[in-house]
Amino acid sequence: MRNIISASLIAGVLCAMPYAAQAADDNASDCKHNAILAKSMDHHTCYTSGDKAPDQYTREESAIKNWKAKGLPQPSDDSQWVQFSGHYVLVNRTNAVIEQIRTLKGAVVSQ
Repeated sequence: MRNIISASLIAGVLCAMPYAAQAADDNASDCKHNAILAKSMDHHTCYTSGDKAPDQYTREESAIKNWKAKGLPQPSDDSQWVQFSGHYVLVNRTNAVIEQIRTLKGAVVSQ
C-alpha cells in the first residue's frame, strides 16, 4: 500500500513539472545587456546574436525592403533585416540565426 501511495505522489509531481517550467518566462531584467526581450505567442524570450530567431522572421514578407533608408548595412544574399521587439535584427534566412541586433536609431546592440 505504501508503494502505491509513493508512486502516486511521484507521478503527480512529475505531471505538474511541465506547468511550472512554462511559468518561467524571461523578463527584461533577465536579459543580458546585449540581448533583447521578445514576445512570441504567449512566451517571452531573450535573444542575442547567435540565437535562433522565430521562423516567421526568415520569411521574405518579414524582410525590411528599405534597409538603406533606415541606415542599415546591406544584408548578405542569405540574410535579411527584420523588425521585432522594437529593434532591427539581421537574420540568416537559411538557418534563422541572428547575426546582428540594432536599435531603431541604428546603434549596434549585439553582433
